[in-house]
Amino acid sequence: MTPLLFLAPAALVLGTFFAGALAQVVALSFTRYTAFRGPEWVGLENYRRLLVSERFWQCLLNSALYLLVTPVIIVLSLLAAMAVEAKLRGMSWLRLALFLPVVTPTIVAALMWRLLYSEESGLLNTALQSVGLGPINWLSERPWTLISAAIVTLWKGFGFFMMVFLAALLSVPRELKEAASLDGASRAQVFWNVTFPSIRPAIALVFVISSISALKVFEELFVTIKGAGIAHQTVVPLVYQVAFEEGNYGMASAIGITLFVIILGFSLVQLRLSARGERA
Repeated sequence: MTPLLFLAPAALVLGTFFAGALAQVVALSFTRYTAFRGPEWVGLENYRRLLVSERFWQCLLNSALYLLVTPVIIVLSLLAAMAVEAKLRGMSWLRLALFLPVVTPTIVAALMWRLLYSEESGLLNTALQSVGLGPINWLSERPWTLISAAIVTLWKGFGFFMMVFLAALLSVPRELKEAASLDGASRAQVFWNVTFPSIRPAIALVFVISSISALKVFEELFVTIKGAGIAHQTVVPLVYQVAFEEGNYGMASAIGITLFVIILGFSLVQLRLSARGERA
């Protein structure tokens, strides 16, 4: 009962503001509401138009492809956590350096990477041309547009997930590792039979959080590959374009609610699978 009392203030604030905003967006999704006319009830018309919209399905496909960031960030951040777990000189500074992108504003990070990706004077293309491999149109050609934005997302979130894994690794009882080693287990066997089962909840947490972040990514795409066209964007930039560039608030609300339902369903499935894996 006590934990629920501590959660009550946060639940009240979130419930008041989030539930109210969500209800308003749901209501607007059933209207024809533009910058030049007030809301007019149209029922499911926005959703019917959405189902036959080629650009919506293209952006949804791009969002699905963007999910490929998730396994990459899990593997890299776990390997980094295992590396910095060692009590060697300079590891505290390495942890700080790897965590620094997390506290860097996303807009600043995206602008910095956009300069690196510049097709004419960017550092990446300059390096590629020096070895006869460039240039690459990072900001205007598929699949490089999504890859370039995914690299920014990976760089930005890597340090946070590394710290999550580091905390999980440090919580594994050393006695269990030592007992397994004394029984003749190799380092790989100790990891798979002792460490991995212990950090599995952390892996599930990182998987869910990184997947949700990938599905609702906005700043990285909006700033890094702005101007590349909607065919290179995901669903959230589409919501922005429909709402604030086209002034169609009803359709933008329908797209946002559809994405919300997809993310909610995806999260519930992942949590159910994680809970089932822990019981097994």
